[in-house]
Amino acid sequence: MNRRKLNRAWETLRSLPMPAIATDRLVDLHNDLTHYDMTIAEEMREYLRGHPVNPYKLQVDMEIEEALRAFKPESAAEVECRRELLRYKRRVDDVVRELMRISQKEASR
Repeated sequence: MNRRKLNRAWETLRSLPMPAIATDRLVDLHNDLTHYDMTIAEEMREYLRGHPVNPYKLQVDMEIEEALRAFKPESAAEVECRRELLRYKRRVDDVVRELMRISQKEASR
């Protein structure tokens, strides 16, 4: 059952395109989100290969969410881009939560 939730979260994330950068002001936030996504994707690949996940890398990154929420958009394009970045980050967080839940259950066996 939990494996199904993880698969669904992973498929949902992989089906989403990475949001485009609306303005230069969003480049750093976009780069941070890309790094977060790549780190979690690496841990997911390791898990699928049968290797244990690194609990230090497998954490929900609240700093990115706080930075996105604190960002003050100056145009409609920035508002939409920030919204898309937050949506994408939430999908990455879904994968992190499911992967943490499964790895904790496997560790307790």
